[in-house]
Amino acid sequence: MKKIIGLAIIALGIFLEVMWLGFVFGSIVIGVLLLIFAPRILFFPFNFFLLMGVRLIYADAFKKFEEARRNGGSYSYSYSNYSSRSGTYSQPTSRDKMAEYYAELECSESDDFSVVKKNYRRLMKEHHYDSLVSKGLPKDMLEFSEEKTKRLNEAYAAIKEARA
Repeated sequence: MKKIIGLAIIALGIFLEVMWLGFVFGSIVIGVLLLIFAPRILFFPFNFFLLMGVRLIYADAFKKFEEARRNGGSYSYSYSNYSSRSGTYSQPTSRDKMAEYYAELECSESDDFSVVKKNYRRLMKEHHYDSLVSKGLPKDMLEFSEEKTKRLNEAYAAIKEARA
């Protein structure tokens, strides 16, 4: 229901913008002067109703974002998140998430990176899908090992990125 109302608000904004532009450009001189010196005034109805509609449509996402921001999560991007090795930007990870990553690799934040790397390699050897397939284990154990491998890779990559 919120999405329908949000779309209706956006449509209202488009309608009001067309009406406003028709009124303003009814007098060419006023329209051109506004276009040159105050374009924000010209496009205000569309911008205002677009933002209101989008805010209503994605109200749940905004609530989650605000809650994460209050709890210490960071969603800002900056040049410090740029990895020159991969050529990509990464989202900063929260302190809680990093603690989970260290727990996944069975080490602590104070450990040297060589310890983290050693634990990662040991755990990968234990849980790697290819090594377990050859042992003829049941399908549910193979699925577990596949998920565990993904989590280990994610944790190692995040810790490596954070320490780089």
